[in-house]
Amino acid sequence: MLFSPGKPCAAALVLLFACARLPAADTRTPTQEGLLYGEADGQKLTMDYYAPKGPGVHPIAIVIHGGGYQRGDSKSGSEAYCADFLAPAGYAVFSVNYRLAPKYPYPYMVYDVERSVRFLRHNGAKWNADPGRIALVGGSAGGFLSNMVGLLGAPGDPAAVDPVDRESAKVQAVVTLFAQSSFATVPLNRDVHALLDPLIQRKGEPEALREASPITYAGPNAPPFLQILGDKDEYIPFTEATNLQAALRQAGVRCDIIRIPNGAHGTGAWHTLPDVPEWERQMTEWLNSILHHAGPIGEGVRQRTPHLP
Repeated sequence: MLFSPGKPCAAALVLLFACARLPAADTRTPTQEGLLYGEADGQKLTMDYYAPKGPGVHPIAIVIHGGGYQRGDSKSGSEAYCADFLAPAGYAVFSVNYRLAPKYPYPYMVYDVERSVRFLRHNGAKWNADPGRIALVGGSAGGFLSNMVGLLGAPGDPAAVDPVDRESAKVQAVVTLFAQSSFATVPLNRDVHALLDPLIQRKGEPEALREASPITYAGPNAPPFLQILGDKDEYIPFTEATNLQAALRQAGVRCDIIRIPNGAHGTGAWHTLPDVPEWERQMTEWLNSILHHAGPIGEGVRQRTPHLP
Protein backbone atom coordinates (compact mmCIF):
# COMPACT_ATOMS: atom_id res chain seq x y z
CA MET A 1 0.00 0.00 0.00
CA LEU A 2 1.10 3.61 -0.42
CA PHE A 3 2.92 4.80 2.66
CA SER A 4 2.39 8.03 4.56
CA PRO A 5 5.32 9.06 6.75
CA GLY A 6 5.38 8.49 10.46
CA LYS A 7 8.45 8.74 12.64
CA PRO A 8 11.63 8.68 10.51
CA CYS A 9 14.05 5.81 11.05
CA ALA A 10 16.93 6.90 13.30
CA ALA A 11 19.45 4.36 12.08
CA ALA A 12 22.33 5.75 10.06
CA LEU A 13 23.20 3.04 7.54
CA VAL A 14 26.33 3.02 5.45
CA LEU A 15 25.57 3.99 1.88
CA LEU A 16 26.56 1.60 -0.87
CA PHE A 17 25.02 1.54 -4.30
CA ALA A 18 25.75 -2.07 -5.12
CA CYS A 19 25.48 -3.36 -8.63
CA ALA A 20 22.14 -5.12 -8.43
CA ARG A 21 22.28 -7.61 -11.28
CA LEU A 22 19.94 -10.55 -11.06
CA PRO A 23 20.87 -14.15 -11.88
CA ALA A 24 21.55 -15.10 -15.49
CA ALA A 25 18.11 -16.70 -15.72
CA ASP A 26 16.55 -13.28 -15.32
CA THR A 27 17.11 -12.06 -18.86
CA ARG A 28 15.05 -10.11 -21.34
CA THR A 29 15.51 -9.36 -25.02
CA PRO A 30 15.12 -5.76 -26.16
CA THR A 31 13.20 -5.02 -29.33
CA GLN A 32 16.18 -2.87 -30.35
CA GLU A 33 19.45 -2.50 -28.49
CA GLY A 34 22.36 -0.12 -28.69
CA LEU A 35 20.30 2.80 -29.98
CA LEU A 36 22.48 5.91 -30.12
CA TYR A 37 21.03 8.86 -28.21
CA GLY A 38 24.12 11.05 -28.08
CA GLU A 39 27.87 11.27 -27.87
CA ALA A 40 29.96 12.84 -25.12
CA ASP A 41 33.74 13.13 -24.88
CA GLY A 42 34.01 10.70 -27.78
CA GLN A 43 31.89 8.08 -26.01
CA LYS A 44 28.70 6.83 -27.64
CA LEU A 45 25.62 6.99 -25.41
CA THR A 46 23.23 4.14 -26.09
CA MET A 47 19.89 2.78 -24.95
CA ASP A 48 17.79 -0.36 -25.39
CA TYR A 49 14.16 -0.22 -26.51
CA TYR A 50 11.31 -2.49 -25.42
CA ALA A 51 8.28 -2.11 -27.67
CA PRO A 52 4.91 -1.57 -26.00
CA LYS A 53 1.85 -3.71 -26.54
CA GLY A 54 -1.34 -2.23 -27.87
CA PRO A 55 -2.32 0.53 -30.30
CA GLY A 56 -2.08 4.26 -29.95
CA VAL A 57 0.57 6.75 -28.90
CA HIS A 58 2.42 5.38 -25.91
CA PRO A 59 3.82 7.08 -22.82
CA ILE A 60 7.59 6.76 -22.39
CA ALA A 61 9.38 5.11 -19.46
CA ILE A 62 13.13 5.75 -19.27
CA VAL A 63 14.78 3.09 -17.10
CA ILE A 64 18.05 4.08 -15.40
CA HIS A 65 20.25 1.31 -14.01
CA GLY A 66 22.11 1.16 -10.73
CA GLY A 67 25.62 -0.01 -9.96
CA GLY A 68 27.35 2.29 -7.50
CA TYR A 69 27.94 4.99 -10.15
CA GLN A 70 30.86 2.89 -11.38
CA ARG A 71 29.22 -0.28 -12.67
CA GLY A 72 26.09 -1.66 -14.32
CA ASP A 73 24.53 -1.16 -17.72
CA SER A 74 21.17 -0.89 -19.46
CA LYS A 75 20.49 -4.59 -18.90
CA SER A 76 21.09 -4.57 -15.13
CA GLY A 77 18.30 -6.85 -13.97
CA SER A 78 17.05 -5.11 -10.85
CA GLU A 79 16.02 -2.07 -12.89
CA ALA A 80 15.55 -3.55 -16.39
CA TYR A 81 12.99 -5.89 -14.81
CA CYS A 82 10.59 -2.95 -14.95
CA ALA A 83 10.50 -3.33 -18.74
CA ASP A 84 8.97 -6.79 -18.25
CA PHE A 85 5.72 -5.36 -16.92
CA LEU A 86 5.71 -1.79 -18.27
CA ALA A 87 6.03 -2.70 -21.96
CA PRO A 88 3.05 -5.12 -21.83
CA ALA A 89 1.08 -2.35 -20.09
CA GLY A 90 1.57 -0.10 -23.12
CA TYR A 91 4.71 1.86 -22.21
CA ALA A 92 7.51 2.52 -24.68
CA VAL A 93 10.44 1.54 -22.48
CA PHE A 94 13.99 2.78 -23.05
CA SER A 95 16.77 1.54 -20.75
CA VAL A 96 19.78 3.83 -20.91
CA ASN A 97 23.53 3.57 -20.48
CA TYR A 98 25.43 6.55 -19.10
CA ARG A 99 29.04 7.49 -18.43
CA LEU A 100 30.44 6.04 -15.23
CA ALA A 101 32.64 7.32 -12.41
CA PRO A 102 35.46 7.73 -11.55
CA LYS A 103 36.44 8.67 -15.12
CA TYR A 104 33.24 10.68 -15.41
CA PRO A 105 32.31 11.98 -11.95
CA TYR A 106 29.32 14.12 -11.04
CA PRO A 107 27.63 15.77 -12.90
CA TYR A 108 28.40 14.00 -16.20
CA MET A 109 25.96 11.12 -15.74
CA VAL A 110 23.25 13.65 -14.86
CA TYR A 111 23.90 15.34 -18.20
CA ASP A 112 23.64 11.98 -19.97
CA VAL A 113 20.24 11.15 -18.48
CA GLU A 114 19.02 14.65 -19.34
CA ARG A 115 20.25 14.03 -22.89
CA SER A 116 18.19 10.82 -23.06
CA VAL A 117 15.06 12.77 -22.11
CA ARG A 118 15.77 15.45 -24.71
CA PHE A 119 16.47 12.80 -27.36
CA LEU A 120 13.21 10.95 -26.76
CA ARG A 121 11.24 14.18 -26.60
CA HIS A 122 12.67 15.11 -30.00
CA ASN A 123 12.47 11.68 -31.62
CA GLY A 124 9.69 9.84 -29.78
CA ALA A 125 7.41 9.81 -32.80
CA LYS A 126 9.76 7.28 -34.43
CA TRP A 127 8.51 4.77 -31.87
CA ASN A 128 4.93 6.06 -31.74
CA ALA A 129 5.80 7.45 -28.30
CA ASP A 130 4.41 10.60 -26.70
CA PRO A 131 7.04 13.30 -25.99
CA GLY A 132 4.63 14.96 -23.58
CA ARG A 133 4.36 11.91 -21.29
CA ILE A 134 7.80 10.88 -20.08
CA ALA A 135 8.55 9.08 -16.81
CA LEU A 136 11.92 8.29 -15.26
CA VAL A 137 12.22 4.89 -13.55
CA GLY A 138 15.55 4.40 -11.77
CA GLY A 139 16.99 2.17 -9.08
CA SER A 140 19.86 2.68 -6.62
CA ALA A 141 22.39 4.95 -8.39
CA GLY A 142 19.83 5.20 -11.19
CA GLY A 143 17.29 6.23 -8.59
CA PHE A 144 19.56 9.06 -7.53
CA LEU A 145 19.80 10.11 -11.18
CA SER A 146 16.02 9.93 -11.56
CA ASN A 147 15.61 12.06 -8.46
CA MET A 148 18.13 14.61 -9.66
CA VAL A 149 17.00 14.91 -13.28
CA GLY A 150 13.35 14.96 -12.25
CA LEU A 151 13.89 17.72 -9.72
CA LEU A 152 16.21 19.85 -11.86
CA GLY A 153 13.73 19.92 -14.77
CA ALA A 154 16.41 21.44 -16.98
CA PRO A 155 15.18 23.63 -19.86
CA GLY A 156 16.49 23.32 -23.37
CA ASP A 157 19.14 25.60 -24.83
CA PRO A 158 17.48 27.63 -27.61
CA ALA A 159 20.91 28.54 -28.99
CA ALA A 160 22.13 24.95 -29.29
CA VAL A 161 23.31 23.78 -32.69
CA ASP A 162 21.94 20.28 -32.06
CA PRO A 163 18.13 20.43 -32.14
CA VAL A 164 17.97 17.69 -29.50
CA ASP A 165 19.68 20.00 -27.01
CA ARG A 166 17.03 22.64 -27.61
CA GLU A 167 14.47 20.29 -26.06
CA SER A 168 13.51 20.40 -22.38
CA ALA A 169 14.69 17.64 -20.02
CA LYS A 170 11.61 18.09 -17.84
CA VAL A 171 9.64 14.90 -17.21
CA GLN A 172 6.05 14.32 -16.16
CA ALA A 173 6.61 11.61 -13.52
CA VAL A 174 9.44 10.05 -11.52
CA VAL A 175 9.56 6.57 -10.00
CA THR A 176 12.58 5.66 -7.88
CA LEU A 177 13.58 2.34 -6.38
CA PHE A 178 15.79 2.31 -3.24
CA ALA A 179 17.22 5.74 -4.07
CA GLN A 180 19.34 8.30 -2.25
CA SER A 181 17.87 11.77 -1.89
CA SER A 182 20.68 13.43 0.08
CA PHE A 183 24.40 12.80 0.44
CA ALA A 184 24.50 14.88 3.62
CA THR A 185 22.46 12.45 5.72
CA VAL A 186 24.38 9.18 5.23
CA PRO A 187 28.13 8.54 5.63
CA LEU A 188 30.01 8.62 2.33
CA ASN A 189 31.51 5.40 1.00
CA ARG A 190 33.99 4.53 -1.73
CA ASP A 191 31.43 4.63 -4.54
CA VAL A 192 30.15 8.05 -3.53
CA HIS A 193 33.73 9.35 -3.22
CA ALA A 194 34.36 8.15 -6.79
CA LEU A 195 31.36 10.21 -7.86
CA LEU A 196 31.86 13.33 -5.77
CA ASP A 197 35.54 13.74 -4.83
CA PRO A 198 36.38 16.18 -7.66
CA LEU A 199 33.43 18.36 -6.64
CA ILE A 200 34.41 18.10 -2.96
CA GLN A 201 37.96 19.16 -3.80
CA ARG A 202 36.70 22.20 -5.68
CA LYS A 203 33.95 23.37 -3.36
CA GLY A 204 34.51 21.71 0.02
CA GLU A 205 32.41 18.87 1.36
CA PRO A 206 29.36 20.75 2.75
CA GLU A 207 28.75 22.71 -0.45
CA ALA A 208 29.51 19.73 -2.70
CA LEU A 209 27.04 17.51 -0.85
CA ARG A 210 24.40 20.21 -0.95
CA GLU A 211 24.88 20.76 -4.70
CA ALA A 212 24.80 17.05 -5.56
CA SER A 213 21.83 16.12 -3.34
CA PRO A 214 18.49 15.88 -5.16
CA ILE A 215 16.52 17.11 -2.13
CA THR A 216 18.23 20.50 -2.55
CA TYR A 217 16.11 21.07 -5.66
CA ALA A 218 12.72 19.99 -4.31
CA GLY A 219 10.27 22.73 -5.26
CA PRO A 220 6.79 23.49 -6.58
CA ASN A 221 7.72 22.84 -10.23
CA ALA A 222 8.71 19.22 -9.61
CA PRO A 223 6.70 16.41 -11.24
CA PRO A 224 4.83 13.84 -9.12
CA PHE A 225 7.11 11.28 -7.43
CA LEU A 226 6.67 7.66 -6.40
CA GLN A 227 9.37 6.09 -4.22
CA ILE A 228 9.60 2.31 -3.72
CA LEU A 229 11.97 0.71 -1.23
CA GLY A 230 12.32 -1.88 1.46
CA ASP A 231 12.34 -1.06 5.14
CA LYS A 232 15.27 -3.46 5.63
CA ASP A 233 17.42 -2.00 2.87
CA GLU A 234 21.03 -2.53 3.87
CA TYR A 235 22.26 0.63 2.16
CA ILE A 236 19.45 3.19 1.94
CA PRO A 237 17.74 4.33 5.16
CA PHE A 238 13.97 4.56 4.77
CA THR A 239 14.28 8.18 5.88
CA GLU A 240 15.81 8.97 2.49
CA ALA A 241 12.32 8.46 1.07
CA THR A 242 10.33 10.09 3.85
CA ASN A 243 12.62 13.15 3.92
CA LEU A 244 12.15 13.73 0.20
CA GLN A 245 8.43 13.11 0.53
CA ALA A 246 8.19 15.76 3.26
CA ALA A 247 10.14 18.29 1.19
CA LEU A 248 8.01 17.74 -1.91
CA ARG A 249 4.73 17.79 -0.02
CA GLN A 250 5.77 21.03 1.65
CA ALA A 251 6.24 22.44 -1.86
CA GLY A 252 2.77 21.22 -2.84
CA VAL A 253 4.00 18.33 -5.01
CA ARG A 254 2.54 14.84 -4.88
CA CYS A 255 4.97 12.24 -3.54
CA ASP A 256 3.89 8.70 -2.63
CA ILE A 257 5.82 5.79 -1.15
CA ILE A 258 5.37 2.05 -1.54
CA ARG A 259 6.98 0.33 1.41
CA ILE A 260 8.29 -3.23 0.95
CA PRO A 261 8.15 -4.85 4.42
CA ASN A 262 11.45 -6.62 5.13
CA GLY A 263 12.63 -5.69 1.65
CA ALA A 264 16.37 -5.49 1.01
CA HIS A 265 18.25 -3.48 -1.64
CA GLY A 266 17.26 -4.56 -5.14
CA THR A 267 14.05 -5.98 -6.54
CA GLY A 268 15.39 -9.50 -7.12
CA ALA A 269 14.11 -11.17 -3.95
CA TRP A 270 11.06 -9.05 -3.21
CA HIS A 271 8.67 -11.57 -4.78
CA THR A 272 9.81 -14.19 -2.22
CA LEU A 273 8.81 -12.11 0.81
CA PRO A 274 5.69 -12.99 2.82
CA ASP A 275 2.82 -10.61 2.10
CA VAL A 276 4.86 -8.49 -0.28
CA PRO A 277 2.67 -5.78 -1.83
CA GLU A 278 1.90 -5.92 -5.53
CA TRP A 279 4.29 -3.06 -6.07
CA GLU A 280 4.59 -3.63 -9.83
CA ARG A 281 0.82 -3.31 -10.25
CA GLN A 282 0.66 -0.33 -7.88
CA MET A 283 3.54 1.34 -9.72
CA THR A 284 1.87 0.84 -13.12
CA GLU A 285 -1.49 2.07 -11.81
CA TRP A 286 0.24 5.13 -10.34
CA LEU A 287 1.96 5.89 -13.65
CA ASN A 288 -1.31 5.37 -15.52
CA SER A 289 -3.07 7.88 -13.30
CA ILE A 290 -0.31 10.49 -13.63
CA LEU A 291 0.24 10.05 -17.37
CA HIS A 292 -3.44 9.51 -18.28
CA HIS A 293 -2.84 6.09 -19.73
CA ALA A 294 -4.91 2.91 -19.76
CA GLY A 295 -3.62 -0.54 -20.53
CA PRO A 296 -3.59 -4.12 -19.24
CA ILE A 297 -1.69 -4.62 -15.99
CA GLY A 298 -0.10 -7.80 -14.72
CA GLU A 299 1.72 -9.43 -17.61
CA GLY A 300 5.43 -9.85 -16.93
CA VAL A 301 5.15 -9.57 -13.14
CA ARG A 302 7.19 -12.12 -11.19
CA GLN A 303 5.09 -14.83 -9.64
CA ARG A 304 4.99 -14.61 -5.86
CA THR A 305 6.46 -17.44 -3.83
CA PRO A 306 3.67 -19.08 -1.80
CA HIS A 307 4.27 -19.12 1.96
CA LEU A 308 2.84 -21.78 4.22
CA PRO A 309 1.32 -20.66 7.52
